[in-house]
Amino acid sequence: MNTVTSTRSSADIYDNLNKARDSKSKSQETQDRFLKLLITQLQNQDPMNPMDSAQSTSQMAQMSTVSGIENLNASITGMLATFNAGQSYQAAGLIGKQVLVPGDTIQFDGQKPVSAEIEVPSEGGEITVGVYNASNQKVDEIDLGKLKSGRQTLEWDGVGANGTSLPAGKYYLAANAVQPGGGSKQVASFTFVGVNSVSMSGGSVKLSLADGRQLPYDEVSSIK
Repeated sequence: MNTVTSTRSSADIYDNLNKARDSKSKSQETQDRFLKLLITQLQNQDPMNPMDSAQSTSQMAQMSTVSGIENLNASITGMLATFNAGQSYQAAGLIGKQVLVPGDTIQFDGQKPVSAEIEVPSEGGEITVGVYNASNQKVDEIDLGKLKSGRQTLEWDGVGANGTSLPAGKYYLAANAVQPGGGSKQVASFTFVGVNSVSMSGGSVKLSLADGRQLPYDEVSSIK
């Protein structure tokens, strides 16, 4: 009697699993393969020694977990795509504008002062900024005095160390902090560079700058 009952229960299981399998969409091929394997196991089991129901339940629970993770990943991927599209749209508005990015190059138009920023180390210090021309000749030095740590602003008026106005062109900054124990160390600088174009690369937004560099959108500190 027990054998007959077990056989009828297995037949019901076959029908239910087949219906569940047939109702799955093509996008759930992994679950289909699992169901087919489970049906094959049930069909070929020994009626006197049926497959452990607890084991089957555990396998189904694992498959459900995997399916849930796949759905979550798909949702996150969709959200990232939407975010990147919005970020790309925002970045497109930067074309033709000046953005503050890591770098030491400044473009002097021969008239208006040039602004930039430096990153003062955590211990602060006496800061000096050397200005060099395209021939790597030092043409001026800006003494900013003792500054506290963090991002600090500087402005160069285009006047050389000898008091004469310098011609328009490309110049370079070299900022240094005097160390408490003597000596000095170079600190990071940030300058304004024009944006020529915007592109998507590797799922992130990139800016093509007037100086030939291509930088991630998230490295922009400010816009003018």
